[in-house]
Amino acid sequence: MKYLITGASGFLGGRLSTFLENKGFEIIRGSSNLKTIESSNYKNWVLTEFNNFETLKKICESVDFIIHAAGPNADYCKQKPKSSFDFYSVKTKMLVKAAKASKIRKFIFLSTAHVYNNKFEGIINEKLPTLNNHPYALANLEGERVIRQIFGKNPDNSIIIRLSNIFGFPERKEVNCWMLFINNVCKEIVENQTITIKSNPLIKRDFLPINDFCEIMPKLCESNFVNKENNIVNFGSEKTLSLQETAKLIKHIYLKKYHKEVKIVIKGKMEKIKDFRFCNQILEENNLNLKFKNSLYLEIERLLNKCNKYFSS
Repeated sequence: MKYLITGASGFLGGRLSTFLENKGFEIIRGSSNLKTIESSNYKNWVLTEFNNFETLKKICESVDFIIHAAGPNADYCKQKPKSSFDFYSVKTKMLVKAAKASKIRKFIFLSTAHVYNNKFEGIINEKLPTLNNHPYALANLEGERVIRQIFGKNPDNSIIIRLSNIFGFPERKEVNCWMLFINNVCKEIVENQTITIKSNPLIKRDFLPINDFCEIMPKLCESNFVNKENNIVNFGSEKTLSLQETAKLIKHIYLKKYHKEVKIVIKGKMEKIKDFRFCNQILEENNLNLKFKNSLYLEIERLLNKCNKYFSS
């Protein structure tokens, strides 16, 4: 099987590309960052010019699956909401049209759990309405709309994945992923031997190790859904930890591995938060038997190792 991974110079796309290559799959790494392509040790790059239909179509003609991991992060969306929205309404639409014309087997779009709401409580499944008006959520929803407009709702043709809070080490130090809570905590530990929680430490999140995400992806691409009328699926660990609990866990792992103490500094005001469960209900309803390993501890260890390599003086 041959995959095109867009955003392969980024966090998710980079890790996923390397993972699939190591599993023996043929990979084309797509990026619109020419500088990254020219400086990379990998040879299997293509320049994804999202405004050029013919170029995109030529790239798509040689692949079975496309995993669209390119896209602006939440901070960029907040600063430049129109540009972020246009990335999906114009550029992603051009890619999806090229993929459709090339008759690929399946198109996978990586969206976000944040489309549901800016605060989670109770059961979060795929049947809930999307109420978040943050530019990041609205941009991703536009991407989802484009996928369904062109490919429809049949998961045999396309799948929209709403991801929870993925964390882990990037392929390169320069990748813009250090604002992610666990990534930022591990970086701060290596640099300062401290963990600073700036927001409410009782906020809960569903943290998904990036390796678990990578393990599931090729299985999902080959999966046969029973329900052919819904191609939106949640991807999460289905477990929650507060920021404070997460900080204590990382502190424990660091102490055990490196025999160094870490100080936790809480700057955010403590306010009680309702719990939630981010459910992978559609995966379960279709009897796909796709289970995450929940390798939280191992992924944190790997991340700390990389942070030592990247940031220790």
